[in-house]
Amino acid sequence: MTVFSLIDSDKYYLSLSEHPKRFDADSPVTNVFFDDTNGQVFTVRSGGVTGVTVNGMDESKCTSFRMEDKGPIISIKFSPDHKILAIQRNIEGQNATVEFVNFKDLAPTNIEYTHTCKWKTSRILGFVWPKVDEIAFITDHGIELLQVVPEKKQLKTLKSTSFSCAWYSWCAQSNIVVLAGNNGLLLQPFSLNNSTITKLQKLELESSKPAAERDVFVVRLCGASWCAVFRHAHGPADVWLMPIGSSGIQHVLKTGLTGRFAVSVLDNLLAIHHQSSQTSQLFDILEESRLDNNTVVHVPLVSGVSIRPASVDDAPCAMYSGNWVVFQPDYIIDARRGCLWRVQLQLNGLAHSIPKDAIPSTIAALLRRQNGKDTIFRILNQLMTEARTYLVELTKAFDEINAVYRRWSELEVARNTAGSGWTEGAALPVVISQEEICSHLLTPHFEDPYLVQVVTAYLSSLCRSGIPAAACTSGAGVRALVSHGAGGRLRALVRRAALPDSRPLACQLLSLQRTDRAAAQLALDMMARLHAHAETTEVLVSSGRAIAGLGAARAAGGALWARLSARKHLAAAPDPASFVATYHAFRARNEALQGTSNFDKTYHCKTYEEYYKQLMSEN
Repeated sequence: MTVFSLIDSDKYYLSLSEHPKRFDADSPVTNVFFDDTNGQVFTVRSGGVTGVTVNGMDESKCTSFRMEDKGPIISIKFSPDHKILAIQRNIEGQNATVEFVNFKDLAPTNIEYTHTCKWKTSRILGFVWPKVDEIAFITDHGIELLQVVPEKKQLKTLKSTSFSCAWYSWCAQSNIVVLAGNNGLLLQPFSLNNSTITKLQKLELESSKPAAERDVFVVRLCGASWCAVFRHAHGPADVWLMPIGSSGIQHVLKTGLTGRFAVSVLDNLLAIHHQSSQTSQLFDILEESRLDNNTVVHVPLVSGVSIRPASVDDAPCAMYSGNWVVFQPDYIIDARRGCLWRVQLQLNGLAHSIPKDAIPSTIAALLRRQNGKDTIFRILNQLMTEARTYLVELTKAFDEINAVYRRWSELEVARNTAGSGWTEGAALPVVISQEEICSHLLTPHFEDPYLVQVVTAYLSSLCRSGIPAAACTSGAGVRALVSHGAGGRLRALVRRAALPDSRPLACQLLSLQRTDRAAAQLALDMMARLHAHAETTEVLVSSGRAIAGLGAARAAGGALWARLSARKHLAAAPDPASFVATYHAFRARNEALQGTSNFDKTYHCKTYEEYYKQLMSEN
């Protein structure tokens, strides 16, 4: 099978950020923690006595400070506004307590206070910050949501809920936490929004085998929240992607691999990282797939490959290292090396060495990516250059593009009807207009040998999608077809309404009458359908077809026939017979409008009256 490969692309469609954020590596005297809400790494040296450093991709939020060593730290996180620091310690015999330190301008104010859970015998599994002044303690007894009042050095309970919990998974993008009950046989989501705890519909695993903490991820994908659960049966692992908070469609992702996995979310794509094979797969749940029993099964968008090799300190970095820890949505930490990366999507890699028949689905996938337009046009231009081989795939690519354009047009109509609050159109990251196709594709390839076939394919695709060809498209299409001697195909496209009737198109066709008289007749027919009688008359007269122009005006009747210039039409008569016929027609009009067949002096037809008399006397 023919394989397509985008020029200047390589096989890697994932890469690590070029410049990792460096921090002090994990060591006997340095502990490393990650705050997944703020995307920051905390390095605590000697329990904080010799310093705490906070690093992240946002340089403006990085800081360092010292604090007293009060015991081993389990977790340390800033509030989203970096005004409160929360610290959880592992102290033998201590109740479920969290310490708080107020900050100003990323520096501690030495105002410290603590809070103990309402369940005195509970064990804090962790804590999260749903809002800048709200913190939630996740314990083995349930969830306690509190408001932090830093100026009063106190916390107020907002809501609490009881649930016997073994472990939890948190999504900072949606403020949803999934608690594991019965050691992972039950997954119960809760929403921590609007200063309350909302219990959502529990997730059915349909299996007697409990889910392990390392196999459960809560992700934000395609505008919705999902629980991704890796299910390891006797064969390859599947990912069950279950909607949270609704009874919508469940997706099953077929990895075809066994072992340990991690997950990243990149531009509404789910990247599944597999350590033992050192490869990553991409899944797109928006692709068209068959629905079976309210479940959609997906295979990888492209074959699995490694993340692009990276280097640290000018030395190769061990990819998929056992020291890597992956956090949502796209963070990777290597605590031994002291590196924080973000995973990045390289769209060009999606079009590297793919089967010929996969080109349209690749275009469809790129249309759903935020920065997909540039890669789409690179692919289209290469397909057009090699149209002899890829004309069918190019046609299907046009269908994908026009399907999205039609959807966008419908959303625009709905938005204009509903008002400025309408936001659904944001679901279409890439919309390619006809103007862009003309300027970026058709015009640059005007001399290509297969231009006629490509233009025909694009116009036919527009017609199939129910999208009228715009003026720019019609103009570019006519110029291309005529310049390449494809008059017959042009006439066929007009007859099939792939080139819809319009005055500009009719005028363009008329301009071709010297080289293609059939095109001129198409234009006249088009003008008749558009009821452009005045323009039709002018065109016929100017082209020496005075009788036909006169007939068009008489057929239109009304004001056009009443105000038609007799002098102009008599002057345009090409021969005596035509002149006499035209003269008689205007005498009949004069009789009907003025009650006399004579020409009014304001018509300035004296010369033509004399000429008529001369012709009559000669006969």
